[in-house]
Amino acid sequence: MLGLLGASTGDALLDLGTPVTYRARQTVLRQGEPSHHVVIPLTGTLKVVVDTEFGRPVLLALRGPGDILGELSVFEDRRRSANVQTCTPVRANLVGKAQFTEFLDRHPDLWRAVASSLSTRLHWANSRRAEILSCPAPMRVGRVLAEIVRRHGRPSCEGWILDLSLTQAEIASLTGVALSTFEKTTQRLHRLGVLRSEYRRIVVADLGALLRFGKLDETDPQVLKRFRS
Repeated sequence: MLGLLGASTGDALLDLGTPVTYRARQTVLRQGEPSHHVVIPLTGTLKVVVDTEFGRPVLLALRGPGDILGELSVFEDRRRSANVQTCTPVRANLVGKAQFTEFLDRHPDLWRAVASSLSTRLHWANSRRAEILSCPAPMRVGRVLAEIVRRHGRPSCEGWILDLSLTQAEIASLTGVALSTFEKTTQRLHRLGVLRSEYRRIVVADLGALLRFGKLDETDPQVLKRFRS
């Protein structure tokens, strides 16, 4: 979102609020709590998780620098609809509700950026729903793994490494498949030499093969947008 702002607005936004630091696996926003502030991450990666009525948490998204967290609850003056937890150490600014809304009123370009970000998230959610209804489960696993590795992983001599302390159950829920299906698919990818899974760590040795497994063409502009949005 912050990439859509002019330099002056972006710099002013990053100066708002109170600087805070979090360790990995800390809760930043808690589902059901009143909404008194937004969180602007400066470094690190966070996950958005919903506690469902059936007791199984569902991973909805990963967020990081450039995002604003908790803004919907502030706009609608309602309780938090999800938990936000850190995957890595995070530095962020906490901006109070009144300060944030006053800043929005003074900077129309931030309103436009927020609207654009919400539109992108809605498009992503619709695309993911369409995939869940139409794509075979193994293909979805390949696509989600490729997406999160490209957006949140890091290249190394081993390949692409994703070490965000995500469990297999969490990635399975993001994909919309049963844990057993996710495990069978990753075991198959392991046998093919595409990836290996370790404790809270995934190494993709052959990203091109993973893209082909998910029927993704990295030269396709829509695929590139998927990795960058």
